[in-house]
Amino acid sequence: MAYCAKAQHRFNPDSLKLVLEHASGKEKVEILRNLSLVYLGADKDKSIFYAEESLNEAEKLGNDTFIVRSLNNLAAAYQNLGERRKSMPLLDRAVSISRANGNKVQLLEAIEFRATAYAAMKQTDKALSEARESLALSEELKDSVGILNGSEIIAAAYKDLGQTEEAVKIYKQELSLLEYLPQRLFEKGRACVNLGEVYALMNRETEAIPLFIKGREYFDQLGYPAGVLAANLDLADTYLNNRQIAEAEKTFREIIDMNQSIGDPELTAKSYAGLGKIAMQRRQLGVAQSHFEQAEAAAKPAALFVDLREIYSDLNDLHCLKGDYENAGVYKQLSKNYADSLFSADVLDRMSDYQVQYETLQKEKALAEQSLQITAQKAEIFKSNTLNYGLMLSILVLGILAYLFYNRFRLRKEAELSVAIIHQQKLGLNAVIEAQEAERKRIARDLHDGIAQELVALKLGFSTLGHKISKLAPAEAGNIEELNKQLDSSCTEVRSIAHVMMPPRLAQHGLPASLELLLHNTLDRPGIEYSFTATGMQQRFEEKVEVGLYRIVQELLNNISKHSQATKVGLELFVSGSTLFMKMEDNGVGFDFESAKSKGSMGLLNLVSRVDALGGTLLTEKALPKGIKSTIGIPI
Repeated sequence: MAYCAKAQHRFNPDSLKLVLEHASGKEKVEILRNLSLVYLGADKDKSIFYAEESLNEAEKLGNDTFIVRSLNNLAAAYQNLGERRKSMPLLDRAVSISRANGNKVQLLEAIEFRATAYAAMKQTDKALSEARESLALSEELKDSVGILNGSEIIAAAYKDLGQTEEAVKIYKQELSLLEYLPQRLFEKGRACVNLGEVYALMNRETEAIPLFIKGREYFDQLGYPAGVLAANLDLADTYLNNRQIAEAEKTFREIIDMNQSIGDPELTAKSYAGLGKIAMQRRQLGVAQSHFEQAEAAAKPAALFVDLREIYSDLNDLHCLKGDYENAGVYKQLSKNYADSLFSADVLDRMSDYQVQYETLQKEKALAEQSLQITAQKAEIFKSNTLNYGLMLSILVLGILAYLFYNRFRLRKEAELSVAIIHQQKLGLNAVIEAQEAERKRIARDLHDGIAQELVALKLGFSTLGHKISKLAPAEAGNIEELNKQLDSSCTEVRSIAHVMMPPRLAQHGLPASLELLLHNTLDRPGIEYSFTATGMQQRFEEKVEVGLYRIVQELLNNISKHSQATKVGLELFVSGSTLFMKMEDNGVGFDFESAKSKGSMGLLNLVSRVDALGGTLLTEKALPKGIKSTIGIPI
């Protein structure tokens, strides 16, 4: 949950509008800015309008202080609207102006907003970097609220990374500090609701519910409707998960009524979807259909892909309960389409970041080349002037020295540029692999803890329903049993996918045990004989080393099982000095590794990228009498 700290300040809009009619200059800028704050969290369109007017008036004055205030204010309005990317150019400009004029108070505010935006966009590394700078500035300025805001971003990052205990610790520290700041209602509400969300993630609903109620009370005292609605939505979802159906239904309806004045489509969509789930649990299938259609009508125009994915998944379940499997299949495909859209949007966001990095590097390269050209021109001018004042021998010596200096300078710059490019490529490669593994963990966790559990619960309910139907309509018993088997197969498939994406055995039992199980699962089915030895493997390795080597072996085994026609595979794992070695050999038909790599084989490029990311070496050679032997060394 990302709230705007500006919401702490409240004014009377009617009084401000009366004063605005006769205001000018700096006073007009501040009145427009305060009007934007009044409507922040209450009327998004008005908040954006007054923030833009404030910035326009500040630009006319040409006053840096008022320009930065207005930039921060407009960024806050965009973030409250969910348009975090639109806020970033405004905040970048605010940071640049504040660094130049040394206004640390305004710089702190802009950095806090940037950290909030990065956190909301799940760019955790950038959010943490901004949060650390804001904490350092807050401590320098002795700004307790700034310390709270920085801690809030760090706690949110811990929550996104799944380190819930660390997040709980920071949120509790926030609440302890806020006991000495009784007027900071916004921060109190934010901390209560966010701590409640962490408890809800940990399935500690009984601890989460009182926190949501308390956070809602703080936002209500502050007069911040958006905060009240957000707290209510968390509360309703937790009631529903805790099977407090009546309380959940009441809270969802309160959100719908209250949201009529704000018009947030996401709140409407989530609330009607919640009511649909409740009706479906009560077997009021017609009512559930109506609620899900209302949720779809709210989410679709606003392009709320996450909500649409969930709504279509619920409609799929509903039509399965109705026995309408044709329409159920349609909604299942729609849910998958939106899930694919979300994945594509995430990839596009990451590619956009890499594109910015690439363009920055190209600009730096162009500047370096321009600098070299200027140096060459200066050398030519110096040489020309020397011809007018010295003898031919002196001119020749100076010309040689100028050339040597220029050539040395050019080579040094080219070397520095090459090092910078290689370093940037490594950073980008590490970022891609880390993002890929984080996404695998998240999807595996969602599959195992979410969809798999829901499928098991659905199977149990379906079995109970099948027993009842078999008594009432014995002729349908065979069909019910067949559907039950299909559902059981789906449960097994979901768990298998989750284990492939992030095998639990790797974290629990370490690399050797996980690789032995991987060999068994991959090679047993095609009937390939295998052997495995592990020597000197008593200690555990860094997570990135274990995960990376596991993925490398996984890729090699996939290539062997699909293409090699091998009947035997040998895998050896051992530590020598400060290096972990992995050797794999098969008796297949073999292939030309360098030729396949030059053709752009995605599997081999992925393998090479992972070895490079771990700082390791890869050697492939022909095995005797046939096959391929691969040796990988990873520093530990």
